[in-house]
Amino acid sequence: MHSQRPFSSLRSFLTGVGGLVAVLLLGASLQMSRAQQAPQDTTRIAFEEAVRIALDQNTDIKRAQTSARASNLEVRSEWMDFLPDANIRSSVFRRYGRNFSDVTGDFTTRSTDFFNLGGSSSLTLFNGFENTASLRQSRDQAQADQKSLRQTRQDVVFNVVDQFIALVESREIARVRREELRTRRQQLKQIKAFVEAGSRPVSDLYTQQADVADAEQQLLQAQREREINKTRLIQTLQLSPRKAYDFQVPDLGSDSLNAEAFDLSGLIDEAFQQRLDLQAAQAERQAADKGVRAARSSYYPSVSISGDYGTDWSSQGLRNLGDDSFMNQLDVNRGGSVSLSVNIPVFNNLNRSTQVEQAQVQAQNAKYALQDQRQEIALQVRQAYLDYRNAVQQLEAANKRLRAARQSRDATLERYNLGSASIVELQNARRDFVNAASEQVQARYQVLFQRKRIDYNVGRLNPTQPVLGISGGR
Repeated sequence: MHSQRPFSSLRSFLTGVGGLVAVLLLGASLQMSRAQQAPQDTTRIAFEEAVRIALDQNTDIKRAQTSARASNLEVRSEWMDFLPDANIRSSVFRRYGRNFSDVTGDFTTRSTDFFNLGGSSSLTLFNGFENTASLRQSRDQAQADQKSLRQTRQDVVFNVVDQFIALVESREIARVRREELRTRRQQLKQIKAFVEAGSRPVSDLYTQQADVADAEQQLLQAQREREINKTRLIQTLQLSPRKAYDFQVPDLGSDSLNAEAFDLSGLIDEAFQQRLDLQAAQAERQAADKGVRAARSSYYPSVSISGDYGTDWSSQGLRNLGDDSFMNQLDVNRGGSVSLSVNIPVFNNLNRSTQVEQAQVQAQNAKYALQDQRQEIALQVRQAYLDYRNAVQQLEAANKRLRAARQSRDATLERYNLGSASIVELQNARRDFVNAASEQVQARYQVLFQRKRIDYNVGRLNPTQPVLGISGGR
């Protein structure tokens, strides 16, 4: 038994030295990290400003805007199909060798110059309702793209909300770790005084030094997680990575964590009424149905009216005309025509039936897509509802655990100061308190996130109004 004491003392000494070295190294890293986190030129961005930046610069929104503009151009193009077309033609040419002359009414070998000028116009009177069906199809598709654009804006705003809440959560956890580190450093000074007075063994000092080093490491990890969340937010806002940013995180109001009683059936019905992606799917299905009508128009005859009017000039002049001047010939040779044409399709190698079947397949796929969208929305709302209930229960449990862990820590600290508890018991009580405090922070913000997730899945999220519903900033 006596032969193991030198080894025990040596082990305690090495443990203490290792803990002291870890404290020095981690302390130096912490100072370097603080120095790096204090840039001179820092841009401060509040939450509402971050939402505005995201709506202005996010590339997903820009792509959706491009699609919406293209759909509007297609609608305008379909409107133009109802108007007549107009063409102006003119040509100048010369004939060589033997040819028939319209002027002389005989063959000639004389080179002749010609000039003609004319115009034509045509209007489709009936084409099996293809123009009206195509117009309605393009309008429904444009409406679908507009709904998709608004849904994309909601997606981006919800992403900003999610990342802002994650940033708030990581900052709060870093605050808890910082306060715990401050408490452990104070306890280290107290234990050092106990050891110098001889009321505590030196092993308690070494253990506390290692405990302080562990708290510093946890603080560094929490600060790293905070910077990761900030980087994700910078990426979402499409900000320059070269600059420094300070996101002004709103404070939670006193009523932000109050539990709300939601009705699942009511939430699903509300989502069916307000979800923009569902409305876009409905518009796309309507557009596909109009596409079937447009494809079937090829079975009907088409009726069109056209007119032509023009004049010409010839270098041979006109027979029995005293004045062969250029303007006089153009005046004398004026003429035109009006025609009404009917085109009845008989057989076109089965292309019409193929086009109709393809349009019907697209309409059927759009119908299935709408059904899948409704099912997916209902499941999203259900999951958000269950997750919110679970988050509220988790917060209640976390609050109870935090109260118990705080009481246990205070009682163990008092017992340790009186000499009736070991340093290991004190460490375990503090570790439980820190874990409980961190979990309580996560549970608080999880309640807020799940509530906003319900708003998002139901379709209540409005980018033009305050999103978080909380005030203040720090």
